[in-house]
Amino acid sequence: MKTTEKNNETTNINKNIDLQVDNIDNYLKDKNVALGITGGIAAIETPKIARHLRRYGANVTAYMTSESQKFIGKASLEWATEQHVVDELSGLAEHICKEDLLLIAPATANTISKIRNGIADNAVTTLAASALGQKKPVLIAPCMHNSLYNNPFFMQNLSEIEKYVDIIPPRFEEGKAKIAGLENIVGQVIRTLSTDSLKGKKILVTAGPTPVPIDSVRRITNRFKGAIGIMIASELYLRGADVKLLLGNESIKVPSYLDVTIHKDYDSYYKNTFQELQKGYDIGIFSAAVADYKPTVVFDGKIASGGNLKLDLVPTKKVIDEVRNKYPELYMVTFKYTIGKSYEELLDIAQKRTEKFNMVIANRGEEMIDKHSAYIVTAKGMIANPQNNKEIAKTLANMLGEIYKK
Repeated sequence: MKTTEKNNETTNINKNIDLQVDNIDNYLKDKNVALGITGGIAAIETPKIARHLRRYGANVTAYMTSESQKFIGKASLEWATEQHVVDELSGLAEHICKEDLLLIAPATANTISKIRNGIADNAVTTLAASALGQKKPVLIAPCMHNSLYNNPFFMQNLSEIEKYVDIIPPRFEEGKAKIAGLENIVGQVIRTLSTDSLKGKKILVTAGPTPVPIDSVRRITNRFKGAIGIMIASELYLRGADVKLLLGNESIKVPSYLDVTIHKDYDSYYKNTFQELQKGYDIGIFSAAVADYKPTVVFDGKIASGGNLKLDLVPTKKVIDEVRNKYPELYMVTFKYTIGKSYEELLDIAQKRTEKFNMVIANRGEEMIDKHSAYIVTAKGMIANPQNNKEIAKTLANMLGEIYKK
């Protein structure tokens, strides 16, 4: 390499290093996203949105209205996107949408109403007109005071525009329709651009503990919080599946984009599971740590401490067996956790389970101290050995996706 070329390369690296982001995943690799910014106070959040999209592999170009620049400067967006910011249209035809998707966040009542009525008078509204004309996906994240959001003319415009764009619902707090959360916005972009074969499939995921009560205060439960189920549900959602998560009532963070129903105990878990399945699902993934036993008697109030308490336990209904009997066509993924079993014994147990269930994810407690090693087993045998929650979720999603590939 010539000295001049080497110096130029070094200069470029030094110049851009502050603009780089750490990669989280590649859902948006090679995807181009147009970020339209209008004149709401939430415009100050847009550098975070741009950089988070880039963390998933997207190339982001910012388009700004003149009003938005009262809240956020062009320099901030140039830093966040590593791209030239478009704030006015020129002979370079910036108004023709070349990106794969247009995200307008924040979107004011004024901008939404203009787009609804076909008005194209600035960089954002004109780009929207072009994107819609090309039938490219357009996502809009409204942000405004409640009085503006509830204005009857705006509500009419919002209802009409939803026929052509996807609205990312705002958060209603402090008398305002606030812009949706960062992970929700980015999750919607990822999901919209997904071409995965699981897109549109209805999937039920259960996760977390299902305690049984001893008295009004105490309960029998287990140490599993539902982290693996949440990871699986998130992975499937981002691939475009219609996911419902049934989760145990534990203090564990759930992405805001997931549709979640909380079960506080075994009885509510049992009820919620069968209520959901009545709606029709393609796949059921049962990772909930279901209570195997319950007391024959649940005491009223609180049992006095200090005495010798004896409990008579009886088996609970085996939920996955009842699901299989009632829904024989449902593709079922179940989990099996053991302690004190050898690798060969675990695989033998899992293999026998595939006579009833389509796929089994098996774990040995001894292999889950420093990691979450799992064995994914089908009727064909053990076909994968992912080593953490993220690997389990991705491997499972890949395998389920193979079922629906044309």
